[in-house]
Amino acid sequence: MNCAIKGYFITGTDTGVGKTVVTAGLAGVFRHHGIDAVAIKPVQTGATVRNGELVPEDAFFYRLAAGLPQPLDQLNLYRFVPALSPHLAAKLCGEKIEPEKVVDFCRRTLLQHQLTFIEGAGGLCVPLSGPDFTVADLAQELSLPLIVVARIGLGTINHTVLTVTYAKSLGLEVAGIVFNGLKQQELGPTERDNPEVIARMTGVPVLGILPHLSGVSVEKGAAEGLVEAVEESVSWSQLAPWLKP
Repeated sequence: MNCAIKGYFITGTDTGVGKTVVTAGLAGVFRHHGIDAVAIKPVQTGATVRNGELVPEDAFFYRLAAGLPQPLDQLNLYRFVPALSPHLAAKLCGEKIEPEKVVDFCRRTLLQHQLTFIEGAGGLCVPLSGPDFTVADLAQELSLPLIVVARIGLGTINHTVLTVTYAKSLGLEVAGIVFNGLKQQELGPTERDNPEVIARMTGVPVLGILPHLSGVSVEKGAAEGLVEAVEESVSWSQLAPWLKP
């Protein structure tokens, strides 16, 4: 791993695969080991209104789960209520996402911390300001390696291999894959076989398999056991060997 790396871009094979949970958990583990780590979500859709203020749920969850001291405005730049693709949510709200502002927001954060985890929106092809500025375009601008978050069950081979293949076609490095949400009662032949098959088909290492955590909910603001589970289930130390926890 390049010692110049100060961050990772976290993307998913789809929406709802657990990017926020993994992002918060990784930041929390490194902070637990004395590293100045932070997690940011440049663009948030599906934001909620609380006490008259628009709250980016994912950034709020980072603070809760990882113990981040930063105010929400330092963890999130754009936020919109409609739970839609960012370009459409912004349009319906009468706003426009400016690519330069998003890139600058991320770069400033990268300069300020030892390790920064930047969470995208949905998958790589999701438009941020429109077809000319997607999640993948942002990852390219930042020149950060990717961590791909995926489901572990049926269908994930196709989704994950396509995501990794597309990333590589754009010249993006994929540091590893994290499978999220494994329920022991649903552990069958598919779940046992998928990680190895995907690793062989993509040439990308599996960093870990995070179990389903009943005490964790981004929507409810609950993070019970998350940092401990990530520390135990994910090869987090491989992500920053130049740091000395």
